[in-house]
Amino acid sequence: MKRTLIIASIATIISACGFHLRGLQQSGYKFPFKTIYLQCDTTTICYDLNNAIHNQNLVSVVSNPKDSEVTINVFNERTSKNVQGYNAAGRIASYKLTYQIDAKVTKNKEQFGDTIHVSVNSTLNYNDSQVLSANQDEASQWAFLHKNATNQLLKQLVYLKPSKNPED
Repeated sequence: MKRTLIIASIATIISACGFHLRGLQQSGYKFPFKTIYLQCDTTTICYDLNNAIHNQNLVSVVSNPKDSEVTINVFNERTSKNVQGYNAAGRIASYKLTYQIDAKVTKNKEQFGDTIHVSVNSTLNYNDSQVLSANQDEASQWAFLHKNATNQLLKQLVYLKPSKNPED
């Protein structure tokens, strides 16, 4: 009885402060268009991006660009792994992982909004005596960066406004 009361109290407090479970769609979170064609030939996050759009019911993704209101072109994927620090023995102690992509939205063969640039990074602690573990940590860090970049790209797409024409 006491345990149930404590759990109910915690749930009430968390929901009162605006906490929402991950993956639950919040109202007002929609794209400024109804149908899209997703064009991303070689980028790593396209699978995540496509899944996120479907899972959150943001917009209909079509398989033919002629059937879409806009085309989202994700391009210029860049990754880097740079040494960030050394330990007392002069060996590498940490790396900085960086993942960057660009995206452009076109509507009727004209660019809609500005080009979107997404850059995310993370620090990876490294110990050369535990190489197998370090490789697994690195793989999970890259997966985290791809998910983070996907979320940032989605947020920027949701609030995308048409480009300002300098002639206006």
